[in-house]
Formats: sequence, C-alpha cells, structure tokens
Amino acid sequence: MGGLPLFVAIAIWVVLAAVLLAVLVKWWGGWPTTSPASGAGVGGDTKASAGTNQNNGAFEAVKSALTAVAGIGGVAYLVIKYRTEQREKDRTVDTKVQDAINQLGSDKASTRIAGVYALTDIADTYRGGYRQRVVDILCGYLRSDRSRQPAWDASGHLVESVASDEAVEFTIIAIMRKHLRKKQKDDDGKIRVRQTVDDDQLWCDCEFDLHEATFHEAVDLKDSTFECVPHFRGTKFERDADFGRATFTRGADFGVATFTGDAHFDVATFTRDAYADFGGAEFRASATFSGIQDPPSFKFEECKFNKICRGAYEWGTIPIPEDNDGLPAGAVWADFPEEDDKDGGTTSR
Repeated sequence: MGGLPLFVAIAIWVVLAAVLLAVLVKWWGGWPTTSPASGAGVGGDTKASAGTNQNNGAFEAVKSALTAVAGIGGVAYLVIKYRTEQREKDRTVDTKVQDAINQLGSDKASTRIAGVYALTDIADTYRGGYRQRVVDILCGYLRSDRSRQPAWDASGHLVESVASDEAVEFTIIAIMRKHLRKKQKDDDGKIRVRQTVDDDQLWCDCEFDLHEATFHEAVDLKDSTFECVPHFRGTKFERDADFGRATFTRGADFGVATFTGDAHFDVATFTRDAYADFGGAEFRASATFSGIQDPPSFKFEECKFNKICRGAYEWGTIPIPEDNDGLPAGAVWADFPEEDDKDGGTTSR
C-alpha cells in the first residue's frame, strides 16, 4: 500500500480490521447478549450462570480482537508514515544532488568547487548508500576531460578557456583523503592515523573507479584505507602520487597507469590474499616500495621503469631476480638497449 495516499491506506486497514473483528467474534461464540434467567431455583441459576460465562467469554474475545485491531492499525500507520517520509527524503536528496551536479557543470571554478562541497555535505548528512553515490559522481568528474573548460565571452559567444581545473581537482583529492583516513594505532597504542569524520561518514568501503582519469595535481592519499579494490587502470599521474602507508585490504589495480612524477608506496599495507597489479604501468621518475611487510602478489609484467632514475627505485621486500637487471620479475627498463646473451642481439629494457 506504499503507493496509496495515507488516508486511503488507513481506511483500507480499518475495513480489514472490522472484517477481522466480525470473524473473531463469530468464531468465539457471537456477540455478548444478556441471557434471560429461565426457570427458578437451582436449575434456573445454573442456566443463568452458564449464559453469563458464555457471554463473558465472548466479551473477552471481543476485547482481544479490538486490541489486535488497534495494534495492526498502529503498525500499519507507522509503516505507511515511514514510507511517506522516506519518499519525501529521497525527493529532497535527489533535488540537492541534481543542483550540485549542475554546479559541477559550471564554467566557473568557484561554482564547481561549491558543487563538490555540496555533494560532500549530502554524503556526510544522509550517509548510507548516498556515500557511494557521491563517490561515483566525483570519480566520474575526475575521469572526464577537464584539460580545457568551456567559457563564454561578454557577448555570449562560446569560447574555450585555457584555464585548468586544478583547483577543483585539488579540492576533490583533499576531500577523498579526509574521508579515507580511518583511525589507526601503532603497536604501542599511539594514534598513527587520526580520523576526522564519524565512522559512518568514511568512504573506505566505497568503490573508487578512477580508470583512465588524468590527475594534473599531486595526488596525496597517504594513510588512506581502501576496503574495496581501487581502480586506477590507465590513470595518468602528471605529478607526484603518494600512497605511502596506505592500507589495501583487497588489493589495488594500477595496471597501465603512467606515473610522471615520483610514486610512493612505501610502508603500504596489503592484507592477506590482496594483490597489487602494476602490469604495463610506466614509472618515469622515482618509485619507492620499501617497508612493505609481507608483500602481496605483485604483478610487474611489461611494467617500464626509466633508466635515468635507476638509482631512485627502492624495492624493499619485493623479490628482484638476478637475471632481470635489478628490476622485479616481468619489468623492463624503458628505452634502454641491453645486450641479450640468448640471441646475441639487443632487447629494449
């Protein structure tokens, strides 16, 4: 009855309750009546007493039925009221989300930033599934082409602005970092990561789909906790990318990603059965993987490292085969000709 008006739904419940009452009364001996005392003496008193007991039983049945009807009606009212309020809440949130999305489409960076904060406020206020909804919108925005923003001149003609979207991007990264930092303590009980939002406002359990996104600003997500696999496949990091001391409980996908700036994965934590996929990725500057305890299943197949930064790579506990020129298994040096003893030629490493 969730689709019916509240008054109509209650009226239907009342009719059903009345029918139930009639059935119960019929089942338990009819409506209570006053039985005439027939006869005299002991026999008459016995018949009168029997009639009274029968009527008392029916009366108790009626009271029980009325109590049941009242309970059913009360529960029905509360359920219908809750559904009505929930629909009204959903309509309110949908309107707020649409308004924020419209702000993200503005040609003014300040308006887009306001849209980011409006979406964040929705996630923080309504929580639950709205967190993933907001994360999806922000990730979708970061995956879009933001290298050149549209703008209009004074006469209303569409022109293309060369202004970048770095300010908006910086705001989104900062908000993500804030909502991904889950409280953690060291072995001695000291707080290692300080949490600044409530537990049900965290985004750690949300899916982050940032495949093929381009980050023009430095990405600082150190100390973050990812309880779902973050997808950075094909992502371009044009500046530094810092995932140091981050926790990946199920794994991380950085396949075919490009790291133009320094990449930091030092002291990252991968829980049991987690994986780290860097297959086909390219590291054009330094990269640090030191301090990773119990390293997960790393994949470096066809991963390229810049020879110029050869001394700036720290592998930590990642195994380095003796026959792979100082790189993890499957990785190669980019644009570095090296003699191949097997075929007498050269191989690009």
